Amino acid sequence: MNPSYKNYISYFAFTNFRTDGKLFGILQKDRLLHTYILGKTGAGKTNLLTSLILQDITNKRGICVFDVHGDLSHTIINNVPQNQKKDIIYLDIADPELVYRYNPLKRVSVEKRSLVASSLLESFQKLWKGAWGVKLEHILRYIILTLLDQPQAYISDIHRIIHDTNYQNQCLKNIQNPSLIRFWETEFKKYTKNDIVPILNKVGAFLAHPSIRRFLIENKQELSLRRCMDEGKIVVVNISKGKLGSDVSNIVGSFLLNAIMGAGFSRIDTQEQYRKPFHLFLDEFQNYTTSSIINLLSEIRKWKISLTLAHQYLFQLDTDIKNAVLGNVGTIICFRLGQADAKYMAQEFHPVFETSDFVNLENYDIYLKLMIYGKPCKPFSASTCKFSYILTLPT
Repeated sequence: MNPSYKNYISYFAFTNFRTDGKLFGILQKDRLLHTYILGKTGAGKTNLLTSLILQDITNKRGICVFDVHGDLSHTIINNVPQNQKKDIIYLDIADPELVYRYNPLKRVSVEKRSLVASSLLESFQKLWKGAWGVKLEHILRYIILTLLDQPQAYISDIHRIIHDTNYQNQCLKNIQNPSLIRFWETEFKKYTKNDIVPILNKVGAFLAHPSIRRFLIENKQELSLRRCMDEGKIVVVNISKGKLGSDVSNIVGSFLLNAIMGAGFSRIDTQEQYRKPFHLFLDEFQNYTTSSIINLLSEIRKWKISLTLAHQYLFQLDTDIKNAVLGNVGTIICFRLGQADAKYMAQEFHPVFETSDFVNLENYDIYLKLMIYGKPCKPFSASTCKFSYILTLPT
């Protein structure tokens, strides 16, 4: 492939069969069929992601990167060309100086409110999986749906609507769903302290984290992910576990991923030919995804959004998510794998590669099934380029 076509191809590797060494990549249209990257720590996944991301930035394609460690974020930020620095939206969630706020309850259309409520509940369930119950979910669902009907509400108003009768009555005036009115007028009054206290405790502990409060409630500049997509911004989400802790990292990532999903679906108001492609990179995606990613994989390509998913081990995924990923992605890239994953992926790559082939891969070497013009090609081997080399290619 000729590097002069770089605007149309994202390069990332050289073929290594019989040392022919041909540079190749993936067509932009094929990226909309999604990419899945699997491999052990240190095998080269981050370098591959960096190569793809920096090419998108250089070619002024909008991107969003989720980073749970922090290193990828810094590499990306440090390599953005000077004339594109203005396009960076850097969401370092742990940074006390972060100016952006994301309110998941703000300006949600009536037809999307049930979907948003379900997505938020899935995120909370992932956070509180050891203490989740049917009653807690039911009460919290009705509270969230009520807050979504308000002209202005925040996650912190979950506490307020439970404690403050005047606020409850004020909210009732804005409710459009009769079942919500019945909930507050009859059902809610029957719940005991034991039913309500767990919600207060969990939400209170959640909001006690300063980074959560700043990002969801206190910061002044509202984040519009739809605008980021339409304007081709460089969105870098640093949800470093080392700074935030696993729980906060996971739920902030989950909230933002739901927000991107909603922003993508809102592109229905724009004719297809005017939807600017936007590329979403989810590193260690198992940490902050819920079952909603199943819909994301099957639906989001319609709105010109591509997904690149990366992580280390198949066992990190629930069975339904694993099946959805492998069943819906166009391109599969494997670095060195452990024995169990190698055995599983050998079935995907049969009969070209065997279990031992995946186990014995060198760093930066890959086996892949590449989507070409909308069709999967026969599996083959390659050696990924260092991202520093990719940056030397002509634009």
